[in-house]
Amino acid sequence: MEEVLSKTHRERQRDATAEIILDAVGRCLEDVELTELTFTQVARMAGLGERTIYRHFPNKEALLEGWWRAHKARLGQEGFPDTLAALLDFPVKAFPAFDEEAEIMRGAVLSPQGRAMTLARNDERQAAIRRAVRAELGPDASEDLVLTVCASVQLIQSATAWLTMRDYWDLSGDQSGQIARRAIQAIFTAARNGTL
Repeated sequence: MEEVLSKTHRERQRDATAEIILDAVGRCLEDVELTELTFTQVARMAGLGERTIYRHFPNKEALLEGWWRAHKARLGQEGFPDTLAALLDFPVKAFPAFDEEAEIMRGAVLSPQGRAMTLARNDERQAAIRRAVRAELGPDASEDLVLTVCASVQLIQSATAWLTMRDYWDLSGDQSGQIARRAIQAIFTAARNGTL
């Protein structure tokens, strides 16, 4: 019994240390780009030794993947929207959250590492969007129409769209989220009406 409790305690300690490390990654990313992030910086920010960081995350790829998962969970984006209602709600919820971590999100959108992290789950994202589109347009919708709607929706609800509206139109996350929502709704309406 004591061994089980001890193991649970060790697991809790390991999880707490990983959380400290991932929080430090986020704080480091407020000042440095993903490409410039080092284990030394993370260790210093976390108040831990570099060896401890390596024990939890054996390489930079694992460290950034762990941070990306934790970051997405904090933003409420563990899964991908796979219904029309979820597609419409996504930018309204996500874009204001992006504003709260604007520089980190900018780095995630513009850096090679951020792009790689996003592309790593793109098949899941596409499958979720496709389920939503097929459910709304029905089985008789042409593949060309489905692809047009899927690609358009993915673009409009992306962090890239948020960043473009922020940088080029000086829009807040609330504003850009509402605009994205209306654009997604308009795409589905046009697709249903045969005008897309």
